[in-house]
Amino acid sequence: MSELDDQLILRVEGRLAGAFVPELENCWKAARTSRPSRKIAVDLKSVTCIDRAGRYLLELMHSNGVGFLRAGLATQDILADVMEQPKCK
Repeated sequence: MSELDDQLILRVEGRLAGAFVPELENCWKAARTSRPSRKIAVDLKSVTCIDRAGRYLLELMHSNGVGFLRAGLATQDILADVMEQPKCK
């Protein structure tokens, strides 16, 4: 986790699949708890694979106001689909 301007950045590398999905979810929840007023964004540039559970987590995060900074070639289509999902208000 790093900070950039008014955002907390969660950087994901490698596979967003299997046991790594709950790891990202725990980091996200910890960031929300520790700094509830800060915006959160996820950097997906170095992600090589996203499984069904990873996609679901990204949809959940997006619906709760999380932004996405970048996506690599392997994940751009999935992220585009995630971004089409409605956000919670």
